[in-house]
Amino acid sequence: MKDETIQQIFRRWTEERPFFLLSEFHSQNGDLTGFDDLKEMIIPLLPGYGCEAVRRGDDYAIQWLRHPPCIPAEAVSGCERLPEDIEDHILEYISRKTGKPWDDPITLERIREAIKKQKETYWREGDDRMIRYGSGYSVFAYLAYHLPVYFIQMRHLLSGLLEDRLLPGRMAVLDVGAGPGTVTLALADLLSGMPGCRASIDAIELSAEFIEAYNAITRRYTEASGSVIAPPPYAADISDPASPLPQGPYDLIVCANVLNEIPDAAAREEAVMRLAERLRDDGTLLICEPADLANATALRDLSRRLKTRGLSIYSPCNDIRGVPCMVERCWTFTTFPEIRSNRLMVAVAKTPEKYRYLNTDIKVSYAIHRKDGKKKSSYRVAPGVKAERLSRLQLHEGKRINLIASKISGNIGDKETFLYRICDGTGKREVYAALPVYHQSERNLPLRSAAYGSVLRFDQVLVRYHKKYDAFHLLLTKDSTITLIDGTLKEADQIQVSEEKQKKKQGSVKGHRDGKKADVGKRKKK
Repeated sequence: MKDETIQQIFRRWTEERPFFLLSEFHSQNGDLTGFDDLKEMIIPLLPGYGCEAVRRGDDYAIQWLRHPPCIPAEAVSGCERLPEDIEDHILEYISRKTGKPWDDPITLERIREAIKKQKETYWREGDDRMIRYGSGYSVFAYLAYHLPVYFIQMRHLLSGLLEDRLLPGRMAVLDVGAGPGTVTLALADLLSGMPGCRASIDAIELSAEFIEAYNAITRRYTEASGSVIAPPPYAADISDPASPLPQGPYDLIVCANVLNEIPDAAAREEAVMRLAERLRDDGTLLICEPADLANATALRDLSRRLKTRGLSIYSPCNDIRGVPCMVERCWTFTTFPEIRSNRLMVAVAKTPEKYRYLNTDIKVSYAIHRKDGKKKSSYRVAPGVKAERLSRLQLHEGKRINLIASKISGNIGDKETFLYRICDGTGKREVYAALPVYHQSERNLPLRSAAYGSVLRFDQVLVRYHKKYDAFHLLLTKDSTITLIDGTLKEADQIQVSEEKQKKKQGSVKGHRDGKKADVGKRKKK
């Protein structure tokens, strides 16, 4: 073969792999040329491929050169629904898999049954709550009910990483527990509007049905995108220390709705630390889980343990007092605007009980970790600042005080009283800021408009203790003032739109409540 053929193969390797040994390439293409001839031919070409060679004894490690951040030309635009071209691939896959039109009544009814079974399993009491994806219809149910929400959710989270300039223009990504490829789809969709930014994404997935769906849907989409390369997924079990993992190194590792499937907390922690070995020194680890109490609090506990082992917390938790967080039960999550239903979801929901099959809310608990100690907010409460610690609230029950804390939840109240979880890392009890509608004013509006994770100053708030919940509520009145210290504020019209959507949703589901818990978080995968 001609030398240029070797070069073409080698270039494809450098596009798909952020790191590999020259001997590894030679062993798979040894019939093309000798190792020494290969070395002499390839080394001079590496700068043009965006790579460098690092001597490893008699071998060479070929790795990507560091690229500057992938910076959007402007703020990343929002997205309300699954793009039609992605859904086209999904519908084609269902039709091909069943041998019938995707909207065949029998197919749709079987998807409904699978959705109901998955939801019943998720809310089951005890440990046997793991949803298994061992059949085609269990995957179809995921594609119809979960993927549209998780796609938009992941797009929001990845947009935040891009806007914070945490991802390089040429990025190596590891998607852990990839499912049908939600992370890959979301990143490919984002990068399609950012010329000059591209990604190579390795995926790990244990379910054979999900791997089949990944290859049929996600890889077809990325092949046409031009911005993302997605090789076939690795069939690996991250909870098994003996199961081999791809080497990396990676600029971004994403674990989305997968760690909750490892029941033992210690095993979960070790799995993450093993994955983190594949993370670059300036790379980012994104973990997200459903927003229900069990999974959200478990994630926050895991995040604290990871911090003690060298994986610093970038966000949303802020170390504003410089002490280890001691809160025993930290239920935190954020919300994003609800999505618009797509064709498949609408078709499945065409029943008298359509509310069972419409999934449009986005609530997620997440943690972003790094090795280099970089944080989204570097603010610290300076010595001498007149702001009380949350650990001392019991000394001020019934009094008005001033304090500084981070907003670490979306609104968990109702249309009469807005309620937000706040934290400064001190104390063991949960603390909430409560703002009744009739006390809302321009002075305290920043509580509602501050973005998740923002640091706020609270002046003249009334301390109340709720014995039933063993928690403190800080009551805001018209005399209370909220000041943004670090973070961002939403526009007033965005708050109004969110309010109107919430009221509309409350009215539409009022007649359908049956006493069961609401689906604040959906289990398994992106």
